Amino acid sequence: MPVEKETLNNPIPTIEVVYAGGTISSFATTEGYREGGHVVDLVGEISQRVPYFEERFSIGHKEVAFTGLSENVEPKDWDVIEEKVIEALERDPRGVIVTFGTDGMEQLARRLDNEKVREILTRKKAKLILLGANDDISLPETDAWDNLEFGFESIESDVLAGVYVAFHRKLIPAEKVVKKPFDYENDVAMTYIANDHPEYTLALQKQKERDDRIIAEMEAAFDKEQGTEDILEYAVNIVRTNHDEFLEYIASHDVRAVLLTLYHSGTANTENPSMSVSELVNRLRHEKGITFFAATENGEPVSLHAYETSIKLREAGVVPLYDMPRTVALAKLKLIDGQVEGSQLIHEMLSDKVGEIDESRVIKADIDNLVGLYT
Repeated sequence: MPVEKETLNNPIPTIEVVYAGGTISSFATTEGYREGGHVVDLVGEISQRVPYFEERFSIGHKEVAFTGLSENVEPKDWDVIEEKVIEALERDPRGVIVTFGTDGMEQLARRLDNEKVREILTRKKAKLILLGANDDISLPETDAWDNLEFGFESIESDVLAGVYVAFHRKLIPAEKVVKKPFDYENDVAMTYIANDHPEYTLALQKQKERDDRIIAEMEAAFDKEQGTEDILEYAVNIVRTNHDEFLEYIASHDVRAVLLTLYHSGTANTENPSMSVSELVNRLRHEKGITFFAATENGEPVSLHAYETSIKLREAGVVPLYDMPRTVALAKLKLIDGQVEGSQLIHEMLSDKVGEIDESRVIKADIDNLVGLYT
């Protein structure tokens, strides 16, 4: 039954909305990848798709704070998003919805869960809910609409005032939200979970046991221990203003290969020149002859075809390691003979020894192009 939107004695409290980019606001291009930078009225869209949505929820202002993909966010963008959130809260809504990208969702949630915002939320007994989607809204099976509906429902719920992430019917406090380790057995889509949830602990344990077993088998197959000092791991799944510290290390050390830790979707910042990982790779590939490989933060298989940012990484020379876990990839790089580099190192890394990589996932055309860059 439809709900009366407002009565004289019992008006439905207003919910404010701040749009901040991400996959949920991205468009699929004719080439088949997703690009950001679009303004999409998600509330207007969902009101046409979910029965009685407009009767159930009273929508206040809808503001745009950021339009890009979340891997390209900068500290100044966080500041704008926070400003829009505070402006919205000062209008005394029941809560505020922020749509963002799944790559940096937990980072933004913790950024907004600060003393100033918490004080306002507590004083006004309001909730700040972040949400996004694994799939863009052009796909019939997208999780965007259910995540949006759940986010609005969560604001109307009885949970305490605070900052939360709403995703796949789970409402997680900002201070606890983490990405769940990838489920290799069932190949399920990325989701968020609380870091004190038993499922998270079990998933971490299973991931570690699997990685440890593969590494032990690799060490036996190579008949040696890890030991090379010219292999480096570099995390690019965080917001950095520059790569100066990394470049200083490279300038004073001989580095043969770098393993990049990407966001779960196989992406990294490629926008701002000082922060761009693709420009960093291009530069060091030419100047130092360093080979760049990539694994994801949570073990999700790397795809350098899905986003405009991931395509820039591939074109710069980043070699995807597909379903090879990050710790396994680092161990393998350190086990391969120290004289092996460039195209030969690429072939070694993408050749399966003990089940560390599913060779059927390897895209030959991509690797041929990448090998050409390193030859």
